[in-house]
Amino acid sequence: MNYRHAFHAGNFADVHKHIVLLALLERLERKPKPLFYLDTHAGRGWYDLASADALRGNEWQDGVGRLASIKRPSPDLRRYLDAVSSPEQLDSIGSRRYPGSPVLAVRQLRPGDRIVLVEKQISEAQALEQSTRGRRGVSVVCGDGYAALKTYLPPRENRGLVLIDPPYESENEFTQVERALYLGSSRWPNGMFALWYPIKAGRETQRLHAALHGSSLRKLLLVELSVRPADSPLGLNGSGLIIANPPWQFDEEILPSLREAHAALAPDGAGGVNVSWLVSE
Repeated sequence: MNYRHAFHAGNFADVHKHIVLLALLERLERKPKPLFYLDTHAGRGWYDLASADALRGNEWQDGVGRLASIKRPSPDLRRYLDAVSSPEQLDSIGSRRYPGSPVLAVRQLRPGDRIVLVEKQISEAQALEQSTRGRRGVSVVCGDGYAALKTYLPPRENRGLVLIDPPYESENEFTQVERALYLGSSRWPNGMFALWYPIKAGRETQRLHAALHGSSLRKLLLVELSVRPADSPLGLNGSGLIIANPPWQFDEEILPSLREAHAALAPDGAGGVNVSWLVSE
């Protein structure tokens, strides 16, 4: 497996995922007690949008690059735009960089919060360690993100968020993430989990939804954003998150920002936003 997120950094799926991630963390921070954050498939931290990898598809131009047209964003979208528009976005020679999930989380969370970032590829883990060096309370682990669910859950803080965001290179990745959500929830029933998945032509997404709907898990919220019809054969049509134990009224509060983002990401109106309960309480 040699997946490199640099090809896709800043694309519409990153925009969707990171708007929701920062919104979830902000809700958790409304209480003063320390929290725990685990990223099971963290990546390298920063992505150079002028690199050969990023320029191969220029996916960021149809992602974060489209959001400049939004004049008065809703609060959750404004939080994201501020996070990806800071002076840190420029490297020493002025090239634009995009922050991955671990960098966004590290910058959002407080000094007293504890952060564990797991990345399997050695070179990516080393880059991530450089990206987060000097920040107390952050551990970068080179290893298996699924195994980390056993190692780190339940956390001593007993409140926080787990992001499960694998590359979906393996044919059985959908089965693995389903098992991961079962495992994590069994070890930490009151923990919040955000499971990301791609929406492509085919039945993998429907099978995942059906399996979780028929399980013993409760309080599972679907948060999806698509820029093409679900049956389009072109590739990645949409981006989905299943959130276990979401914050109160999160389904209503996140909608305005996602609709604004979708209008910019899909100016032709294709696709759409779906925020609905897969399994209620």
